[in-house]
Amino acid sequence: MSSPDLSTRATQSEPRLGGRMGVISLVFTVMAFSAPAVAFLGFIPVAVALGNGVGTPVAFLTGGIVVALVAVGLTTMARRLPNPGGFYAFISAGLGKIVGLGAGFAAIIIYYVACISTYALGGIAARSIITGIFHGPSIPWWVFAVALWAIVAVLGYLKIDFSARVLTVFLGLELLLMIAYDVSVLVRGGADGLSLDSFHPSNILSGSVAIAFMFGVGLYGGFEATVIFRDEVRNPTRTIPRATYTVVALLALMYATTAWLFINSYGPVAVMTAVTADPTAAAASSIQQYTGQFAYTASTVLLLTSAFASTLAAHSIATRYAFNLSADKILHHSLSRVHNTHLSPHRASLAMSGATLVGLVLVVLAQVPDSIVYGRLSGIYTYTMLLLLALVALAILVYLVRNRNAPGAIAKPVVACGVVFVILCVALYLATANFEVITGATGILSVILLLLIYGIVATGMVMASIYRRKRPEVYARIGRDDLVPSEG
Repeated sequence: MSSPDLSTRATQSEPRLGGRMGVISLVFTVMAFSAPAVAFLGFIPVAVALGNGVGTPVAFLTGGIVVALVAVGLTTMARRLPNPGGFYAFISAGLGKIVGLGAGFAAIIIYYVACISTYALGGIAARSIITGIFHGPSIPWWVFAVALWAIVAVLGYLKIDFSARVLTVFLGLELLLMIAYDVSVLVRGGADGLSLDSFHPSNILSGSVAIAFMFGVGLYGGFEATVIFRDEVRNPTRTIPRATYTVVALLALMYATTAWLFINSYGPVAVMTAVTADPTAAAASSIQQYTGQFAYTASTVLLLTSAFASTLAAHSIATRYAFNLSADKILHHSLSRVHNTHLSPHRASLAMSGATLVGLVLVVLAQVPDSIVYGRLSGIYTYTMLLLLALVALAILVYLVRNRNAPGAIAKPVVACGVVFVILCVALYLATANFEVITGATGILSVILLLLIYGIVATGMVMASIYRRKRPEVYARIGRDDLVPSEG
């Protein structure tokens, strides 16, 4: 008896989102989360200062290779298990529902944290524009952050196609700025002529290679969201693999090239002095010198739009993780309702908007200095992403080996996931040892943050264990590994 076609096995009662995103829209939506302008203006100089210095471009390329290896397994898994649950679904299928639910909780939290951090960054950038460009009054950053929150709350409620168009425009402007800067430095030959010192072994292995690698992997955060938007793209079988590899390749090329040219804009020796003296101003000063005052002013504005685009992307990803956990009856069932017109997870989006507003209020009430909000929270995100990447690499390896008799070759994804799992375990160990550097938190606070990260994972695992004993029907739904949506 022949087995039923996979595309016809969808359970009609399952909540399904809708959308018509193509490869380009999906690529731009996912890349927007990485916030290229934010990465250039704030992330790259810090990576040079704290990582392996002049060898930073190689660290970014290495991070891209590691993420590409994960992508090999991820896209293979997406064909085997076409479920829009992302890391949560794949880890549940490979390592079991208990670990999977712990990963699902961690996934929601890190994108929630990313939302709050970029709201703060956007608020600070908006305040700088008002006071620096327009010479207006110094309004508290959180006022602008709340305004950004309101816009994201509205866009998150609507159909993903509209948000994708907004993100495409903003990301396009960021890419134009970076291309203009790169071309300018390239044409003018940098400060002392274009040097290849970044690719010398002595520089690649200089400074803190461990921190450099963590920064390198952190730049690619959110790449797995191509799987999360599965139900909202045209022809996911083709769109998801193409978008995933395109995102990783573009980010690797863009960040490594820009980092190399940034280093050459000062010179391999002078750049270390610049990023050590003031890492927050080093990239902006280089833009002003090589691309002019207009580009410098534009970079200040693009820092705001980049933060906004990153927040909108993070909100969309966190919302869809919440939607999937609701569809599995872990979170309240109302969060998995689909809007009749927009085909969006509108209830989950509203809940996420409410949660992030509470988080912003708590940050303001705690009087956390605005200069450290983004850095500290993004450090938490980077660390937790390393943990999830290691878990998903192992999960995909185990799942493919366990189901090796299913159609399709598994040798390449199994080897890729095996290699990257070992690398990520080493990276996670080094990240734990350097947790204070990553987050800026010291002493007991760093210990509390580490315990909080693993405590969230443990909470999900404990809940899954309870469901297994007391509500087996809910436990059976975790990860929905028997759900195969149609390819329509």
